[in-house]
Amino acid sequence: MVSAGASVLAATTIGVLAWKYRGLQEEHEELQTKHEGLLSMAAGLVVQLAESTAENDYLKSATGASKTLKSYDC
Repeated sequence: MVSAGASVLAATTIGVLAWKYRGLQEEHEELQTKHEGLLSMAAGLVVQLAESTAENDYLKSATGASKTLKSYDC
C-alpha cells in the first residue's frame, strides 16, 4: 500500500514538474519574441536619430544657419 502511494506521488510530481517546465518554455519563447521586437524597434529609432542628426548638421553650420535665418526675412 505504501509503495503504491509513493508511486502515485512520484508520478504526480513528475507530471506537475513537466507541466511547469512546458509553461516556462512557452513563457521564455514569448519573452524572446518581445525582446527581438524591442531590439528591432530600438534599431529603427537609432536610424531615425542618425538621419535627423545628419539633417540638422546643415542647420548647425554657419552657412546653413545664415541661409535659414535669411529665409525668414520679410
